[in-house]
Amino acid sequence: MKKHWKSLMMLVSLVAVFATIGCASHNAYQKAFDSQSALTHNQRTFAQPPEVIFKIVKQVFIQQGFTVESADLRSGIVKAVRNMQDKEDSEISYNIHASADISEITGSETNVSLAASQQTILHRATYTWWHLFWIIPIIPTGTEYQTLVTKEGNITDPGFYTDFFNSCNIAVTKYEQAVKAAAIKAAEKAAEEKKAAKIKADAEAKAAFEKAEAEAAAKKAEEEKISAEKGNVGVSTGETGTLK
Repeated sequence: MKKHWKSLMMLVSLVAVFATIGCASHNAYQKAFDSQSALTHNQRTFAQPPEVIFKIVKQVFIQQGFTVESADLRSGIVKAVRNMQDKEDSEISYNIHASADISEITGSETNVSLAASQQTILHRATYTWWHLFWIIPIIPTGTEYQTLVTKEGNITDPGFYTDFFNSCNIAVTKYEQAVKAAAIKAAEKAAEEKKAAKIKADAEAKAAFEKAEAEAAAKKAEEEKISAEKGNVGVSTGETGTLK
């Protein structure tokens, strides 16, 4: 009887412990806005306008193998997902969901916040066999595939977010270089067009001047011809009168 009582008390104690653990785990969500539960290194400010950073964030997601599910410039929200295979275990994959918020600080400054969650998924194949004498497996008769989520939750590792923003920084640098190169090219093109326009204008002015000179010379020659013809007519008339 005494032994039975001790067993009963132990069972009650275990139930109490598990109940306490269950209550604690079920109440963990209340710490969602606690400072200790906040993500770190998941925000960064860029010295470019929101529309530029919006394009860069989408570009980074796609370059890293994410599929952009939605992207709204007005709200500044970009959502992307990626299914990633574990490099060391072929039976493990990761389903990553990421959301980026692009918000304007000033006209030329933009803040980006990133939050992400992941599911660790186990993919396992189970084979069914034909058994010899119902004991020794000889011939496989079928395969059953099982998918099991072994872990899920927010990604809190600062390195994940640091890698994202480092990729954004590289993309921003490339963008700035492209803008500068385009500006230099546009300036060179404008200078070439200006030079070509000046050469064309000088050539047209020279041609107009030479044409005017030619026309003046032709006019002068015509006037001299007419004057000479009039002089010849007068001379001829005078000679005729003398002979008479």
